Amino acid sequence: MKLPSDIFIAGLAPGKVYYFESEQLSTNIPHYFICLTINADELVILACCTSQFEKRKRFIESRNLPHSTLVWISPNDENGFSRDTFVDCNSYFDYSKEELKRLYESDILSFTGEVSEDVLVQIYIGMKDSPLIEEAIKDRLPEIG
Repeated sequence: MKLPSDIFIAGLAPGKVYYFESEQLSTNIPHYFICLTINADELVILACCTSQFEKRKRFIESRNLPHSTLVWISPNDENGFSRDTFVDCNSYFDYSKEELKRLYESDILSFTGEVSEDVLVQIYIGMKDSPLIEEAIKDRLPEIG
C-alpha cells in the first residue's frame, strides 16, 4: 500500500534508504540513496550507494583521498540491500522536499529500509574528512561525538 505523499514526506529522516533514478547521476539506472540530513530550508542531503567497490576504491586512491571516505554497508533486513554496498563520501546529492514528493507521486522513488546509527556516523565522518565536500555542506551535517 502506498502512503499519501504528505505522510511519506513527513517520514523523511536521516538514515532512511530510498531507491530511485536520479537526474543528478550520469546514468538512468536507479540507485539507492541514504538520507543524511534535512535542513530548516527543507533541503534534503543524500548519499548515493553503489556496489562497485573497485571503481570507487580506484577513484579514492588515485586522488589520494582519505580511506574513511569509502563506507561499507553489509546487507541486512533493515537496510534493504541484497549485497555489499558502499557509499563514496566524496559526493552528495541535494533535493528539495518538493522534488522528492514529485518523484514519490510519480512512482519513481520508494522507501526500502534504514541504515544503522553506526553506518550513518561513518558516512558523516567520511564526508567531513573529504576535501571534495564544501564546508557549507559539512556544516549542515550533525556534529559527531
